Amino acid sequence: MIWESLSKLALLGTERGQLPLTVQEALSKIGIQTAQAPEAVLLEGAALYHQLRRAGFPLKKGEAVATKDSKTVHPAIPSRAARQLEHIIRGSFRPALPEALRLIQKASYAIPPEYLPALLYKSAKQEAFWYTLRPVIAPVDFELLRVNPDWAPLAERQPEENSTSPQRQERLQTLRYLRFEQPEKTHHYLSSFWEELIPAEKKELLNLIKIGLGTEDQPFLEDRLSDSRKEVRQTAAQLLLQIPDTPLQDTLFKTAASWFSIQKDGRLNLHIPKNPISEFKNLGLYSSKKHKYPGGVQAGRAYDILSKVPPKRWEAHFGKPTLDTLRLFARGNHQSLLTDSVANAALLHQDHRWMETLLRHWWRTDNEARWNSALGKQLMEALPEAVFNDILSQYLRQHQGYIEERSFAGQLLSLGKHQWEAGTARQVLSSFREWLNAAQSVYWNLWHYKRILQVAAYQAPVGILEEFRTGWNTRTPVWGNWEGDVERFLKTLAFRKDLQEALALPKTS
Repeated sequence: MIWESLSKLALLGTERGQLPLTVQEALSKIGIQTAQAPEAVLLEGAALYHQLRRAGFPLKKGEAVATKDSKTVHPAIPSRAARQLEHIIRGSFRPALPEALRLIQKASYAIPPEYLPALLYKSAKQEAFWYTLRPVIAPVDFELLRVNPDWAPLAERQPEENSTSPQRQERLQTLRYLRFEQPEKTHHYLSSFWEELIPAEKKELLNLIKIGLGTEDQPFLEDRLSDSRKEVRQTAAQLLLQIPDTPLQDTLFKTAASWFSIQKDGRLNLHIPKNPISEFKNLGLYSSKKHKYPGGVQAGRAYDILSKVPPKRWEAHFGKPTLDTLRLFARGNHQSLLTDSVANAALLHQDHRWMETLLRHWWRTDNEARWNSALGKQLMEALPEAVFNDILSQYLRQHQGYIEERSFAGQLLSLGKHQWEAGTARQVLSSFREWLNAAQSVYWNLWHYKRILQVAAYQAPVGILEEFRTGWNTRTPVWGNWEGDVERFLKTLAFRKDLQEALALPKTS
């Protein structure tokens, strides 16, 4: 009825007709301001319902849900920015999407409704992207989540005071809302019906506690360690391992510390236990995968425990600063196992000091195999932006000229996860331009610069655009091999510059 009414009015014109009151009420419930000009109501309503029809589902009665202040109204993004957002979503400049969302959030703009379905489908497939999108979407946008089964994993609802036995879907949606908006009420809500749940539902709800996981969750999770079902115990244990200074972490550390001894020459000796520890096995702390460390299964079990101990605890235990503790591990009798364990522990506990120390140590010792490994790339990706730029800048000062593919800087620059500082961008791109302008033949060992240019297009500051619009020697014999890459780099920088200008903070009167 709503779509038919909107279509009819569009054909007649707002000067010859109007929307029925029932349709106006329905539009109002999903956040469209019906008091505005009839033309605006028609356009907004048609845009939203056109996308709902394309998505292949109808709106249901009683599906409205307010997860934020429903009175908050954000202005629509400027038409110029809307056109650019369309280019991004359709794939022309897709890597610019995170930047666009940050700019939209900063300026408190609303995402045009016609682009929401694509963004919500992406969020349903990529949980990490939902954390980026969620702060940007308006209250009315949340109402779409519960009317499409494909978006149900994202749906939220506020707790209902008179709901004594909520159904599974309602429990999940309410807990998801609480974890984002009112995490302090999580445990009281769960306790009201916890004993009624089957083990699979308990595990499902526990997994949602990872949203905003913190020390206040510790008591509730510790109570779950004594559950009769292993899936509940193990899920709670995995969450507790990510909270620092818990009794479980104490037990883990004290057990692992008993495996070490210092030899007369100062080297660290790891005594790998022959049998699994029943308490740890009961909590699912051992991996079911077969490890390939020297020593086989026993070494794998030692790795499973050591990789969960917060690295900072070893500093206190051995009485050494971070780098000296790492060197102690690197000279131990199980070097690979120990360094892999502490690196994974740094990732688990997001210990940026240890991440930086590990990467700097591998760089200083020219350990190319380490920084080029999957683990090395994970550490690089997890670095804070300031640390990333500091390490990269220091490396480039010490290594002039072009950057080799498998070099430390080559791996950092190819990630595409961090924004580059202007000085770093200029140094990388200027050295490449100097090489290209003087090159007389193709060097296949520099082909990785195509990837570096792709990353620079989205991560370098747009302020460098004018500096690199010119200065390219188009007569060099190798220009034909690089012309397309350079043009795409400049075109993308220009696009991002326009995007930033179009989404600049609106001026206040």
